[in-house]
Order: sequence, then structure tokens, then C-alpha cells
Amino acid sequence: MHTLSKRITRAFTLESSPLSTLRSGLVGACTLMVCLFAGTAEANCQTFLAQYFNWAVQPPHRVTFTYFSMQGDGRASFVKTTWEISGSMEYNHTTGNLETSGIVPVLYSDREVSGQPFPITVADSSDILMTPAGNVTLFSNTWGSTVYLTNMVCENNLMYGWGTPIGVYSHPALYVFQFGMMSVID
Repeated sequence: MHTLSKRITRAFTLESSPLSTLRSGLVGACTLMVCLFAGTAEANCQTFLAQYFNWAVQPPHRVTFTYFSMQGDGRASFVKTTWEISGSMEYNHTTGNLETSGIVPVLYSDREVSGQPFPITVADSSDILMTPAGNVTLFSNTWGSTVYLTNMVCENNLMYGWGTPIGVYSHPALYVFQFGMMSVID
């Protein structure tokens, strides 16, 4: 097993509850992705992301994305943009970055409604900015905080790396992104 995935697996303690079952599934998926996709050298994110930047520079094209974060205290976050304009990323011709074009709802595992984690009814609002090199800035409109993700690894249609955790947890969180292309038809 890859050394990184061993550290991730050891970092999580599992309990017996619906939330821990979901957490176990996310940990397993995360560990599997790290094992399958972690290479010995970082892949070039600028090369990987070029297809999405080249796509988005031509209106009405946009970039959709899914991301999740996972950290050692069991908290996770989840975002999935849809085939709607809100939340997708568009090319900013002034900065050369991809930026979200609407409110991006972020769901969290430590919030529950009727025993269900990741409830849409208590989502946070965020904005996302991504540079052509793969550096990501996550702005929380709800909490006024910012997370910077640098030194990301890009391979097998995924971009992943470590960044600021959710809350006061003292170790970094793992962030994993997947991207897609869409055209907006008015």
C-alpha cells in the first residue's frame, strides 16, 4: 500500500453509526484513489488543466467540477456543480484564471438533518478561483475564511493535494477535484 494511503487510513478512527459508515466509505474511496493515482513524481497540472482553460476561454463554454475534502478527525466537505450556470467556472480574460460564476454550495459531514450528513439545507456558500498552474483559492462567503491549495498533483483526470482543514483541526485536509466541460446555451 502506498505510504500516503497508510497515513490516511491510520488517521481515521471508525465508530459504529450511520455517520461512521459514510465516513468509512469516504475514507476507503479516498485511500483507493490515493493508492491508484499517487505517482512518484508530481504530474504537471498546467498541462493537465490546459484543456479546461482552452475550452473556457471560448464563450459560452464553462468548466464544471466536483471536489471533496477529507481530514483526520472524520470531517469531510463535498461540492458538485451541475449543468447549470450557477457554480460552474468561467474564464476571466483580465486575470487568466478560472473563477466560479455563481454561488457554490459546500456540504459538510459534521452537519446532520434527521441523521443525514451533508444536508443541502445547511450548505455554506463559497467562491473558487483556479490558476492555470493548478493553484486553487477557496473563499468561504459564509465564514469569511480563505483556503489556499498549492503544489497540487494532477493525473488520471484528478487534481489533488493538501490544504487548510475545516475548523480547528491541526493537520491538513486532503482535497480532490475532478473537472468537466459544458456549453451554456441561452
